[in-house]
Amino acid sequence: MTIHKYLRKELLFFLSCFLSALFILSGCQKQPDLLFGSTYTDDNTGANIVVVDTASINMTTVYVDSTATSATGFLQVGSYNDDWLGKVTTRAYLQVAPPTSLPVLDPRIDTYDSIGMILFFKKSNPYYGDTTRIGSYVVNQVDTLFQLAPFQQGWFSNSALPLGPDLGSTSVLIAPNIPYTSQGTGDTVRIRMDDALGRQIFNMVYNKSDTVTQSSQWLNWFHGLCISPGPGAPAGIIDGFKDSCIMRIYYRENALISSEKGLDFTITNKSFQFNNVTDDRTGKPISNLNLPTQIAQTPPETPSAQIGNVGYVQTVGGLNVKLTFPFLTSIALRRDFIGLLRATLVVRPVPGSFSYDFRLPPTLGIYNTDQHNLIGTPVPALGSAGAQTGVLLLDYFNPLNTVYTYDVTTFVKTQLTNPSPTALQTGLMLSVPAPANVGAFNRLIIPDQTYPVNQRITLSVYYISLFPHQ
Repeated sequence: MTIHKYLRKELLFFLSCFLSALFILSGCQKQPDLLFGSTYTDDNTGANIVVVDTASINMTTVYVDSTATSATGFLQVGSYNDDWLGKVTTRAYLQVAPPTSLPVLDPRIDTYDSIGMILFFKKSNPYYGDTTRIGSYVVNQVDTLFQLAPFQQGWFSNSALPLGPDLGSTSVLIAPNIPYTSQGTGDTVRIRMDDALGRQIFNMVYNKSDTVTQSSQWLNWFHGLCISPGPGAPAGIIDGFKDSCIMRIYYRENALISSEKGLDFTITNKSFQFNNVTDDRTGKPISNLNLPTQIAQTPPETPSAQIGNVGYVQTVGGLNVKLTFPFLTSIALRRDFIGLLRATLVVRPVPGSFSYDFRLPPTLGIYNTDQHNLIGTPVPALGSAGAQTGVLLLDYFNPLNTVYTYDVTTFVKTQLTNPSPTALQTGLMLSVPAPANVGAFNRLIIPDQTYPVNQRITLSVYYISLFPHQ
């Protein structure tokens, strides 16, 4: 749709004077910079602003098979079923180390009691899903050396290590916004673990074994732990626990007054703590997503028409949306086109695709990208050097009012006269910015231009015209 907004003579005179001064300051530039002066202000029908909001937008979902999920500050454990993404599951790997100062144990006085994991979460932890669902958690010991493979630069969402038998489990309801657990322990979740392991470690401490006094010996014997959602438990929520969890051995000191004591094995080498993320997309349109190959270096993109006429953004899951604009240059070729005023991109979620459980990303970055489908530099708003985050307007009661809005004037200005042979592959990438890009499961489902006009993504281009556009 092309809309004409005719300017009054007084406003045109003011605009022309302002623009004339602007171009004197900015120096000589090529089209499509505005060249509009007082010569035309006497022509009541010759000057107007044209709005083009029917620009074609090609939408693809770009997929990378892994994201860097180490040292995020949170152990994320759980699973949920998503009508759009399928079943999403995450489990946390970590290492623990003995206390640096070990007590002197006397078997006549000190007696072993139990062993368990203690997990902590803070209010409004990075949870995702239905908070009324009970979470199930299982602890396993890592069954191999906890080390990076050759040429591996770090731990990623697709990293996984073999596990030994279950050491313990629990089911608990967590209310993260209070905070409260059904165990009645505030912000703490406790998991009772295997007593055979607890007694073995307790005896090592009593004997001052090298295994517990030397860290390298300890990690060669006790490689690490993995906390996973319980098998067979109904998928409902992913919870985020602090990376300050503890494996604690409880024992009793039997003196005149008996007292409970503890040996705390705290998390160590936090750069080796990572979250493993998997998904089962069976039966969902996104199952048709083009997957990376070992040969190709460019992340593959999948047209929206192939995956349900939508684009998917869940950056922790490797999903971002790329937008290209194949016919932008035709605007600059119009006979009445003089110069670009501004360009605005409005991104709308699919109505019904988000809720209090399946929350939208509160911030959504917009970046330059090209034929390599990588996230480039942030796209600044006109007159600003800062990164844009969409200024989310969220309305659960009237979903069509929910929008992200971006000033893309600088991008469109470049693209209007981009002579590069790769111009048609140059576009914009929508992605969750750091640090949420590796720790938040909030996702966005974006309708392409096959959806009704009031639901789809739109680009509005405003330019100066010197005669009425027919």
